[in-house]
Amino acid sequence: MLHCKIKAKYNYKKIENLPSKLIEKTSEGIEEVLNNIKGYAIRLERGHNSQGIIVEMVETSTKQIKGRVYADPHKFMTPSGISYLWFEYFGTGTKAEKDHVGKSKHFLETNYEEWYIPVSKAGRGLNYPIVTFGNSQFYVAHGAKANHFLTDAEFKSRSENKEIIINKLNEMIKEVCK
Repeated sequence: MLHCKIKAKYNYKKIENLPSKLIEKTSEGIEEVLNNIKGYAIRLERGHNSQGIIVEMVETSTKQIKGRVYADPHKFMTPSGISYLWFEYFGTGTKAEKDHVGKSKHFLETNYEEWYIPVSKAGRGLNYPIVTFGNSQFYVAHGAKANHFLTDAEFKSRSENKEIIINKLNEMIKEVCK
């Protein structure tokens, strides 16, 4: 809940500016809040992918001001062209919160506990042990917990975001009541 005190002389010309300033400052505040959430999301995402977390103002032309923060799966790609965003966000293996995508014999036999990732397709070093079959090396992967970095960012930044909006509205009132 927001509270504010207004002390103003009755200067109607300035008060007439209130609707336009309200939209302007609210829009600025929403954009600042979205960028604040993005900052938290970048810090919470395991790879700190600042390019993959997007802030977008959706609607500002009407009296509704909407924006969103989202993760672009195309910015969370392995060199082999597979997006790992879904796996990070919802977990993998026995810790997965969504249906399993793996169908390999070993993955099913270990009850979703263990699977192999070709080292050549990983694109970067992973913190899994490596085994060799023939001439090929594989990481022996195990489940990873879900990382709801977007949702967590919204909740962790909530009190700051409230202050951002309050400050923008106070700024607006001071401008209008000068």
